[in-house]
Amino acid sequence: MDTLTHTIIAVGLLATSYYLGAYLKSKTVFDDIARRMLDKLEKDGFIATKTDEDGEKELVTISEVLAKALKKST
Repeated sequence: MDTLTHTIIAVGLLATSYYLGAYLKSKTVFDDIARRMLDKLEKDGFIATKTDEDGEKELVTISEVLAKALKKST
């Protein structure tokens, strides 16, 4: 293997590793921002969620919230 081939392979692998790491990092940052925004909306009372058996939160429909409120008022 000559030096030019070795250099091309090395630089190619370094570039691939760099861009893969940047892509994975940006994806986790976006997920963190979305999670924080939804938590703040829930805390401020703009959305309603419920926790399933896996511990994950899911949004509650407006009809469920209204039915629960009407049931409490009667």
